[in-house]
Amino acid sequence: MLERLSIRNVGGISHCELFFGSGFTVVTGESGAGKSSIVRAIELVSGKRGQAALIRAGEEEAMVEAVFQTDLRLPGLEDEQQPAEGAFFTKRNLSRNGRGRASLQGTQVPVALYASSTSRLIHIQSQFAQLELLDAGRQLAMVDSCGGEDLRDALRELRDVFERARLKERELKDIAARREEIEQRYSNASEVVPLVEKVNPTAGLESSLESEIAQLSSQLADRARLAQTLDRLTGGLSKRGLLDELTNVCKTLSECLPPENAGECVRLSQEGLQNFLNAADLARNQVGSPEALSQEMEMLEQRLGSLRKLRRLAGAKNEEDLLAYCRGATEGLAWLEESYERLERITQDARDLRRQASQLALTIREKRKRAADALEKRVNALFQDLAMDGIGFAIRFVELPKLRRDGADGVEFTLFTDKRSGRVDKIASGGELSRLLLALQLSLPDEWLPSTLVFDEVEAGLGGRAAVLSGLKLQELSRRCQVLLVTHEASIAALGDLHCVVRKQDGESHVLKVEGEDRVRELARMLSGNPDLPEAQEHARRLLRD
Repeated sequence: MLERLSIRNVGGISHCELFFGSGFTVVTGESGAGKSSIVRAIELVSGKRGQAALIRAGEEEAMVEAVFQTDLRLPGLEDEQQPAEGAFFTKRNLSRNGRGRASLQGTQVPVALYASSTSRLIHIQSQFAQLELLDAGRQLAMVDSCGGEDLRDALRELRDVFERARLKERELKDIAARREEIEQRYSNASEVVPLVEKVNPTAGLESSLESEIAQLSSQLADRARLAQTLDRLTGGLSKRGLLDELTNVCKTLSECLPPENAGECVRLSQEGLQNFLNAADLARNQVGSPEALSQEMEMLEQRLGSLRKLRRLAGAKNEEDLLAYCRGATEGLAWLEESYERLERITQDARDLRRQASQLALTIREKRKRAADALEKRVNALFQDLAMDGIGFAIRFVELPKLRRDGADGVEFTLFTDKRSGRVDKIASGGELSRLLLALQLSLPDEWLPSTLVFDEVEAGLGGRAAVLSGLKLQELSRRCQVLLVTHEASIAALGDLHCVVRKQDGESHVLKVEGEDRVRELARMLSGNPDLPEAQEHARRLLRD
């Protein structure tokens, strides 16, 4: 429960310190005195989002500290942040620069962690929180809380099976995505891999082949020029060459010279012709057959063409990419082959888990209906004690189209009379909604209730007998958890075990504990507007005695 609340610079409160006990505490005061500042401070304690507008005018920072008495171990907290020796210290700071701070047991923590921890200890119910309390998820949780350990065990089993099924389905999606990726990435693998074995690509192969082809092309060109030159010199097979012309020239010279000079001329010309013939034979032997070079060049060009085709099919920039593609294709295709069996096995596992989850959901539905029947009876019985004669409460089940981790059920809380019926958030008045929530809180198990419940003017819209009966039920509820009520209703305020009054003096709000005649005068003020009116004081004394 909440033992102590320290407030500094929140709304109209400069500084105050409140001490609470178990049971029923009421907070009263004139409109504008600062009761809402206390509620805002408690909201900060409970983890609500803080705003700079809450900071007292003229101040730069606001602070709220609270001490709870609890032995709970709160999830998500480190050991040093857990309640110690039955005490749990919380603190919120707000700053106009927007840098707020939250701490638990003196250790600064994120606001989200702070809120999830304190929400287990304190809950605020105001006119504006009623619909939040009655949303679909909260309604289902209320029904489940009435199902006992049997329903809780079934829900735990369903969540476990549902999570396992979800993981299997995610695994199936991952496998399908990888299969699609491999099939797209290696769509040309059946054509690429055999070519790779033929081409045998290595790093730098393409540039090497291009260089070899260029060299062979140059050699073939040189040999073609040499062959042309020899043909010109010797005349080839069918033509007369330069040597034939030179032979005729030498013969003509020898014929034209005197006999004494002709022999020497013939000798010299024959020697020259023989040297030319020897040079031609030597060159011809060096030229060899160009067919071998052409065949070698053709083989290199084929290999280069295949390599470039490979790169194009594989989408590879170079030989390293191509080799990586081939390795990936080999591994990927092998994985594809193995994945068929795995895919079939996981599909069957997922199907079995979904079937098991569906069976559990049906079991849970039956247990929920029994829990809902019990909750309906308890709430309807309490309606008679809350001046809600002629109004009935019913829980309607809605079958969801898709199984969820909490089953396949939605619930709707409804009210009905002879003239109207419908969902409570659609047709209930403020007073009816307040009393319904009170009836629900009285009907739910103790573990549903936080250790401290704060009600902010929930009697609004009620009066007379309905207000008194609601006050009596709040008093009853305070025997199960600590109840703090901010109220304008004297008949309810008189039921409190502890009475605090908020008063404004010189523009500043003060919180005082009132007892005895001071409490009588406060109740008289609430009844008549005049704390000193004898009739009002007498009425207040009767309320306190009753």
